Amino acid sequence: MRPTGDRRPDVQGLRAIAVLLVVLFHAELHVPGGFTGVDVFFVISGFVICQTLLRELQRTGTISLRGFYARRIRRLLPALAVMVVVVSALGTVLSPVGGQRTGAVTGIFASLFTANAYVYHLPDGYFDLVATLNPLLHTWTLAVEEQFYLVFPTLLLACWMLHRRRRQNGASVPLAPLVLVGALAIGSFLLAIDLARDTPVGGIGSHALSFYGSPTRAWEFGLGALLALAGPWLRRLPALVAHGCAIGGIAAILCGAFLIDDVAHFPGLSALLPVGGTFLVIAAGSARLTPVTALLGRRPAVWLGDLSYSWYLWHWPLIVFAKALWPQSSLAAPLAALVSLAPSVLSLRLIENPVRRDPRWAGRRLLALGAACIIVPVVTSLGLLGVRQALLTTSTVAAWQDSRSLHVNKLRGCNNLRSLQGNWERCTWAADSARGTAVLIGDSNAGHFSEPFIEAANGQGLHAVVITMDGCPPVLVRLVGAFASEAGCARFVEESFAEIEQRKPDLVVLAARTTTYVGGRYGLAPVGGGPATYGADAKAQVWEQALTATLQRLAAAGIPAVVVHPVPVLPYGVSSCAVLRLLTRSCDSSVSREQTSRERERALRAESHAIAGVPGTRGLELIDQLCTTDRCTGIRDGVVLYFDGTHLSVAGARTLTDRFAAAIGSR
Repeated sequence: MRPTGDRRPDVQGLRAIAVLLVVLFHAELHVPGGFTGVDVFFVISGFVICQTLLRELQRTGTISLRGFYARRIRRLLPALAVMVVVVSALGTVLSPVGGQRTGAVTGIFASLFTANAYVYHLPDGYFDLVATLNPLLHTWTLAVEEQFYLVFPTLLLACWMLHRRRRQNGASVPLAPLVLVGALAIGSFLLAIDLARDTPVGGIGSHALSFYGSPTRAWEFGLGALLALAGPWLRRLPALVAHGCAIGGIAAILCGAFLIDDVAHFPGLSALLPVGGTFLVIAAGSARLTPVTALLGRRPAVWLGDLSYSWYLWHWPLIVFAKALWPQSSLAAPLAALVSLAPSVLSLRLIENPVRRDPRWAGRRLLALGAACIIVPVVTSLGLLGVRQALLTTSTVAAWQDSRSLHVNKLRGCNNLRSLQGNWERCTWAADSARGTAVLIGDSNAGHFSEPFIEAANGQGLHAVVITMDGCPPVLVRLVGAFASEAGCARFVEESFAEIEQRKPDLVVLAARTTTYVGGRYGLAPVGGGPATYGADAKAQVWEQALTATLQRLAAAGIPAVVVHPVPVLPYGVSSCAVLRLLTRSCDSSVSREQTSRERERALRAESHAIAGVPGTRGLELIDQLCTTDRCTGIRDGVVLYFDGTHLSVAGARTLTDRFAAAIGSR
């Protein structure tokens, strides 16, 4: 039995799956690849829009671009505008203090359907702190979609005209559009794969362009469009093939949702799971009714599919606000996702459907509505920027703003360089009448010691050299799945230590977030070869051996070393707190000293054993300076000690200067 009518219930059911995946992912409910629901949306959108345009072409022989964009305005703008206005208003007190400005600026770009261009230029990737504090981050997908539709209708119309002139024997499939859309989809896919190979530190670069760019996402819409164009062929699919496509497609979508957990190379080849799966399910439904498509077409799934746009709009801002108000609650995100159904239903019933179905919204009246849906959100977003500026005059927000200052290693450009080779002089803070040189090397948790290290070294007549790479520890170990690329990290460590051996400084200070490498999701393997290991105890052993080898290498060159033990990790950073909590001084991110001792135990044991095995090496423990006898806290005496949950602020780092001076002096 073939589907009839313009409306495809199974496609609405697919929308339901897509929005569920995204919401479950954002609600932190153990769906690691839930972000691929966006890719499902893109394929569906390409299919539905192309099918609508094809019907118009077959009926009238042309496409009314004016009518097409009028429908897009009625469908998208009013609901988006209301959401942006409400989120901007609530953001004055509920937004995370670290995401207030970013959210306001995103609101401006979102109103113009260019949010992806703004988000791309932020110095963080999709899963990093600045991004997750942005209540309007999700609007980048709307921008990608509308940018595609600025071009596609005109392209389809031109191809149709070519097809109409050249078709022979009454061909039922428009070959010219099919060939051109297919070629463009292939080109877009190859571009996405090529750019996704690049994983630059910080998530910025060609990989970010691949993730947020409409040219690299166009192939997903294109595949959906190909389904619409190939409709007459798909209707001839044998029953067995249709059933296989439906089952295989759903399986691929679910595999993508639960097996894809690495955004570093997405959308690359792994995107074929959600995109290809959606393609297969729609293709099966175009041929006949199968058990899978019948299930997708059931009333609950169709209801949620109808609600998908509204729920997509509202779920993420409410999740961000809830986590900012209750940052330590594991229930904040899922409950907020559930609560967001209420404004979603109201939006659908009171805004989306009435505007979309009312024929009076046309002509100048529609233009006025569209202008208002752009101007009002832009003005409210600008108002939020003004509120943020006023908040900076308060002592609590001003103290937080001070904690956002970059460490001097970043200000001088000595973070994320290839290595020390060729950068020694550039990354040296000279001391007057120097009697030697000290070097600080490591990941970002070495970089946050830059100020106390430099001040302590210079104070004792030593030039201070600082070189760091985010996500790259200064040990001879192969790190798998880390923030920095494996090859880039290995090169950084090897070339930097070769330069150190040649220069022979008087002291090398090594620091890293050892607790993350040993206890986190990264795999560790010896540099010499062998498989990576992922168990915490096994990784601790690999780390101990790698650190021992590194320290022995320095000792063989006659260079003493100090290993700085990792500082305590806080449950969340002050930036994650809602403005309201900061103003009421209730943003107290802290952890018991007993808990942080347990969390660091395995890593400290590995470091201590390595230090004990290499003469001329010492450890530097800083917990007494950052914690009381029972708690470690992010704010002390009005000073914000932490930049985020794992990195010290400049002010917090400077409280450790005396300890660094003592450690350097003892060497």
